[in-house]
Amino acid sequence: MTATTAHICPKCASPMETGFILDKVDDNRLKIPEWLEGNPERAFWTGLNAKGRTRLNIITYRCERCGLLESYAT
Repeated sequence: MTATTAHICPKCASPMETGFILDKVDDNRLKIPEWLEGNPERAFWTGLNAKGRTRLNIITYRCERCGLLESYAT
């Protein structure tokens, strides 16, 4: 799926718009959320271990009518 693909809401059949769910890190910097493969593993300095894992940005579509969100790791 790409950002240019037209998406239709599976719930009410209305158009969906492209966007993303905003994530903030400790110092209030804004960041795009990511999908990480595997189960979460704690890490002392970073909170979670992400080393050597596949990371993908998450894109989210929002229904213009009912507000349903659908997220995809791209």
